[in-house]
Amino acid sequence: MVPPPTSHKVLPTYVVDITTGSGISYKFQHFYPLNIAIPTGTTVAWFNFDPEAIHTVTSGPPGSPNSGKMFNSGIIPYSGSLQYTFDTPGRVAYHCEIHPWMIGSVYVSDSFKQGNNIKLNSGSDMGLMDNSQYDWVFNTTKNDRILLDFQPTSVNFEKSVPLTYTISLHDDKNLKTVFSKTFVALGNDLQLELISSDLDDILVYGPDFSDSIIGAYHIRSNNPDGEYSLNAKITAIGSNLTQSEISDKFKGIIIS
Repeated sequence: MVPPPTSHKVLPTYVVDITTGSGISYKFQHFYPLNIAIPTGTTVAWFNFDPEAIHTVTSGPPGSPNSGKMFNSGIIPYSGSLQYTFDTPGRVAYHCEIHPWMIGSVYVSDSFKQGNNIKLNSGSDMGLMDNSQYDWVFNTTKNDRILLDFQPTSVNFEKSVPLTYTISLHDDKNLKTVFSKTFVALGNDLQLELISSDLDDILVYGPDFSDSIIGAYHIRSNNPDGEYSLNAKITAIGSNLTQSEISDKFKGIIIS
């Protein structure tokens, strides 16, 4: 699906699709992705890509007395959207009032790790039941995807200038690099979603918005449980290579 253009009034950073045929109850998936895990401050945009029906995006479970108190889109026509910024930690359920079988959820976390140059905001909690601490935790039994937000903190950049990041994931147990790729982001922050997959091939796609280049990138991979190092480095500011090292390493774990 072609990334939608960016609104000039609001800069959403993550897209959830209302898929074609969602007015049918037995359809496999109505909201895609169905359940997401994001850091606080993330703006989610739901787009109605279903030409067959109008929909709503309404907070709370269907029939709940608190339904719609956090957000309620009203009628969303085909190609219409709702945007909402999640600032409070916790899990938020939502549904379509017209088609109550359409349900989804957003898990919001305020976990972060401040590095020397970059702050990592994570869509998951960092602690484990044995009190082990990591900079990020990807528990695939709780969420099959988590959004990570890399925010430069040691140097100030103009929000209109694109930053080029090099992100690599290193498997510490098997002593190998899982992936290494460059990403371009406006607004300084880079948002990168890790997605658990049964497929062996690594798929990298994004950003969610094409104009301007903002929003999440996505990496779908089948990584074994274990400890990993996530290396983040800003390599260019606009068209100019960085003259000094702007990087950090974040220790994490994948468990299932």
